[in-house]
Amino acid sequence: MGPSLLFSLKTSPLKPLSLLFAGLLLAPMAGAADSSWPDIQVEVKADRPVAVEQSLKEEADGFQRLAITLSNQGKEPLTIESITVRIPGAEKLTDDLEVIYGSSCMGRTPLLRENVGTQTKKSSSHMYEMLRLSDGKYLFAGSLSWRIFLPNFTLKDGAFEIWSHGEGKQLKPGQTIEYEQIVLKRSDDWLALLNQFGAAIASENGISKLKPADYKGWATWDYYGRVFTDQDIYKNMDALNQLAPEANMVQIDGGWWIERGDYQTVRSDLPGGIKAIVSRIKSEGKTPGLHFDGFRGDAASEICQTHPEYFLHDQNGEMIVDVKEMADRVMKYTYFDYSHPGARAHIAECIRNMKENWGVTYFKVDFMRYGLENDIKARNKHVTSFKAHDPTISGVERFRLGMQAMREAMGPDSYFLGCSAVFGPCIGFVDGMRTGGDIHPQYEAFPERCLANLGNFYLSGKVFNGDADYLVFREAADEDAAVSQEQHKHGGSMTMNEAQMWADFNKIYGTARLHSDNLTTLRPERQALVQEVFAYPAMDETVPLDIWQHGKAKGDGFELLLARKGKEAYLGVFNWGETPKEYDVSGFGIAEPVKLEGRHSVILKYEGNASFAELCENLKSN
Repeated sequence: MGPSLLFSLKTSPLKPLSLLFAGLLLAPMAGAADSSWPDIQVEVKADRPVAVEQSLKEEADGFQRLAITLSNQGKEPLTIESITVRIPGAEKLTDDLEVIYGSSCMGRTPLLRENVGTQTKKSSSHMYEMLRLSDGKYLFAGSLSWRIFLPNFTLKDGAFEIWSHGEGKQLKPGQTIEYEQIVLKRSDDWLALLNQFGAAIASENGISKLKPADYKGWATWDYYGRVFTDQDIYKNMDALNQLAPEANMVQIDGGWWIERGDYQTVRSDLPGGIKAIVSRIKSEGKTPGLHFDGFRGDAASEICQTHPEYFLHDQNGEMIVDVKEMADRVMKYTYFDYSHPGARAHIAECIRNMKENWGVTYFKVDFMRYGLENDIKARNKHVTSFKAHDPTISGVERFRLGMQAMREAMGPDSYFLGCSAVFGPCIGFVDGMRTGGDIHPQYEAFPERCLANLGNFYLSGKVFNGDADYLVFREAADEDAAVSQEQHKHGGSMTMNEAQMWADFNKIYGTARLHSDNLTTLRPERQALVQEVFAYPAMDETVPLDIWQHGKAKGDGFELLLARKGKEAYLGVFNWGETPKEYDVSGFGIAEPVKLEGRHSVILKYEGNASFAELCENLKSN
């Protein structure tokens, strides 16, 4: 590759420019220009000249759509190194102003609220950024697509900045591509703004209706980890039937395979394999769910040894192998290269076998972040670049080829739950999405998961069904020798009021409420929490009303949550702190403040006549 060249296009809506770069005529800004977003600049680093065009146009939903096209008008292929978009606003951005960076993934990058003057390297988002001005109005920039590049939204030198790594994306002579679809907006209502943003993402990605997903049941993972038997499943199913006859799902989580990536073979200590377990689940009228790692194999796997070309290699041509010692074995992770048609055919064949032979209709695809370049490099510091089967496409494009193969193999009638994912590139493929990190039976996890899950409220119910992870209510006294020895999963000291808080949270957020303790050893008062959660319907939407009061740190969870099922409304009040607090809920029709001791919560049902939108307006903070 030759030296990088920098191509910059700066346009002012007041003075449209036609600029000449390397003999290429660039069109002036098209569409209706907005003088409140002056001097938008696009810079592209590449090894050959890139023609850049941009337009700013108002859409029917009130967003300004910034469209950017990149063209190779030369006679040789070119490789894009990076793209940077700088969007100054008309206002001066002082250090005391607050900004929110939207959650980008399941757990590692939750919603972050901070002051402009206290930004760090973590001050960014792949989804959006929202700035609150001193007059209570909001400036917003977000992405509606993640098809070729991963946009990174941040603030720099008093302006919105959006940048993407090129990830080796090549343009053939005469080829034109679009950068991701960026929207801008000014608003005086943050809640309406985020709801409109979620609706715009759904529209851009062709999502008109989500699959129903009111699942209630039991799952293997949190208690047993990878080490479970068929009898562990069956005895918990029997206990579940006694405790909650309305339960409709059982989830077989990770660890059923012999080697990661070989997803048609099953451990020998599961007699009859997955097919036998699924048959038992279906005989009880329940949906069988099955977990697998969709983007990684293991160096010991048959598929890795017979087809190393199906996996990503580093800049030296060596297969990338990430060695990690776990409680029960040493993992040697490898990473599928879904630019290779053989890799796509392999995963599709595995899924078709799960569906057509074993009878699986609910697929939980985990560790999806490891289909993207950023997360592979984060775990493998020696990797500076990738050698893939198709070197002309970006890592995001490779990821989406894998997602397409999985979705097509599952078919439209199956349910696809994404897990441990960077959200953007998954949108349009998945039915449901884990929106917060893995839960475990320790109180400190609960406020963290509240922040992580509810930071994505504007996506849940519009773009995918939000999933908060498992119900866990045990402490050490509820465990036997079979409990997982993974970190955080055993020997805990969760009190009943702490367990009640996680139960209350799951009553008003999430469409799959799956219990994951050992029901045969869980004490009755904690079993009753499972019944409490199951008695609530899966909510249509849940709103964190105090978004501008929380999110300063990963444990800074929201405290006022308003939820709706049809026309019924519920208010969740959560005191995640240690000391007693009072909460003004007069906007909910209750005159007296709600008083809660530290680490306590309550769910209130609305008895008045106000609409959900009116309740949001009455209760939300500005």
